[in-house]
Amino acid sequence: MGPLDDARPALTIVRRLLVALRVPLALSMAVVLAAHVGSPDVFWSGRAGAYQIDVVVRPPQVVPGIAEILVRAPDPRVERVTVRPVYWRAGSRGAPSADEAKPVENAPGMYSGRLWLMAGGSYSVDVGVEGRAGHGTATVPVAAVATGQLQLSGTLRILLVVLGALLVGGIVTAVYAAVGESQVPPGEAMAPPRRRRARVAASIAAGIVALLVLGGAQWWSAEAKAYASTLYTPLRTRVVVRDSGGASTITLTVVDTNFREGRVSALMPDHGKIAHLFLSRVDTEGVFAHLHPEQLAFETLRGPLPPLPAGRYRVFADVVHETGFQRTLVDSLTLDAPLTASTAHLDRDDAWFTGRLTSVASAAPLGDQITLAWAGDAQPVVGRTGVLRFTLHQPSGQPVTVDPYLGMTGHAVVMRDDGKVYVHLHPSGTSAMASSLAFALRDRGDTTPDGRLRLGAGEMGMTSSQPLREISFPYAFPSAGRYRVWVQLRIRDSVRTGGFQVAVKQ
Repeated sequence: MGPLDDARPALTIVRRLLVALRVPLALSMAVVLAAHVGSPDVFWSGRAGAYQIDVVVRPPQVVPGIAEILVRAPDPRVERVTVRPVYWRAGSRGAPSADEAKPVENAPGMYSGRLWLMAGGSYSVDVGVEGRAGHGTATVPVAAVATGQLQLSGTLRILLVVLGALLVGGIVTAVYAAVGESQVPPGEAMAPPRRRRARVAASIAAGIVALLVLGGAQWWSAEAKAYASTLYTPLRTRVVVRDSGGASTITLTVVDTNFREGRVSALMPDHGKIAHLFLSRVDTEGVFAHLHPEQLAFETLRGPLPPLPAGRYRVFADVVHETGFQRTLVDSLTLDAPLTASTAHLDRDDAWFTGRLTSVASAAPLGDQITLAWAGDAQPVVGRTGVLRFTLHQPSGQPVTVDPYLGMTGHAVVMRDDGKVYVHLHPSGTSAMASSLAFALRDRGDTTPDGRLRLGAGEMGMTSSQPLREISFPYAFPSAGRYRVWVQLRIRDSVRTGGFQVAVKQ
């Protein structure tokens, strides 16, 4: 079973609650959500002290806003779970006190909590677990960015219009009465001159109220426009490919002014690499590359390319800032002719795949008679966790020995065919190792006088080989459609890639 499989009843309860409470969003939501494209929820799996826990964080879609947290702590020794938001600049010493996560009814071992994220940027949700085995804390990095504007529902809009009309009518009527009827003794009729004065006063009051309403509408529109300018949008980039016959290179340059002028914090290595660049061919399903360019300048990444066929490609580059903020740079390119360059200049961790994707009913060949089989749901459903599970097989029947690959047992990439969903996964979830490291270093005070991190030999991750029969990645598909799922492992000192075509239903 996957790490959150038995959490499905609780997840269903929480999901229905969130849907019931959610206010409709404007259609102008940003496609790129910090480190994910179209996949905003954060999934994390690991240990908090002696306890194995799984965490799902649904970040707010407006900032300030409320993040929804679901924690699975199945260990019977667990007695209490707390959650606390930690902003990167404040650190744990400047963070508010923790809130208690409440047990979810009819779901043993499940806890839910809600936290206010007050500023945009990089947060961690510190999950504290207390019980008979002591206290433990897990750090779950979360990006808080505004991705949409709340708008009124149709019913509430009509109700407010009716109440506003009644209020305006009441104000005008009150002015008319104050100038007219209230000046006449009880039982007497108003004289025509006073009636005219009352009507003039009511007309003036109606004009003033109309001006106030117009001014309020303009102020509201200005505020909405100002907020819209704060919505998170992907940084503008430019991609250039050069093929000299002997060595092909790709250069990705961030042309956004904020980035180029240093108003964005510096990048830090994640899994030992300054960037993880993924290419997926658009006009066919079976071409994929995972590369690791170097940083030539603050805004420029460049690296060698493997042999790739001609075609149209989507480009996703994952980077992590020293604030712990994860970001995905998005672009596209077209290769008019196939690349035939030598692979001698590639990084040993670079890997690419050309071929056919495997259906979930079959096993993907990894070479040396080793196969990778889909072990999750044959028909994945939107919002259901625990679906990304795979089993490894070899003719001997023994577990497959997996070497460390970028500090992990494996990596996975999920892309929807139309490019509107992309996420880079690890067995620990969607968060980058570098984000957790950034929070740990700042809490320890490992920074220079100008606020830069003192990056050392941390972030080692997995350091030795281990036998595996199964590997899983905590995740839930955010929307229906056809997906490509790529899994990469290092076996016998070479990176192997298995690809699957997956249909996700609503």
